[in-house]
Amino acid sequence: MTPTSNQKTYTDLLIQYQPKPITTFDEYNKALAIVERMMSGELTEAENTLFELLVLLIETYEQEHYPMGTPTPAATLESLMHEFDVAPISLVEILGSLDIVNEVVNGQRGVSQSQAELLAKYFNALSPGLSMTAIDFR
Repeated sequence: MTPTSNQKTYTDLLIQYQPKPITTFDEYNKALAIVERMMSGELTEAENTLFELLVLLIETYEQEHYPMGTPTPAATLESLMHEFDVAPISLVEILGSLDIVNEVVNGQRGVSQSQAELLAKYFNALSPGLSMTAIDFR
């Protein structure tokens, strides 16, 4: 949606789109299509408010119908290794051996508190915006 000299008010937009809780897959797809169209242009303040509402409705539907479980420590470690292109050999100093690294990544072995703290410190050093803690690896 692009702003025009005849900008609609938020009330006008609510009347046009009539947002409501999403309960079906068709409603979900319709809301996604509206949001995608809105993402392709500059939004007025009213359009931005509607956009935020639709995103909340979509997220609520997704949480209910496509729940994501809590990641396991092994999945967290594997994901971080992939994201930061960390080879298993790079973690030997923290975990003790390549076999142990592979067992931890495969979920066959846990890590100690001190190893978890070192892993958090290691990955936080790779990215200043990251805020991993030992809990993420335990």
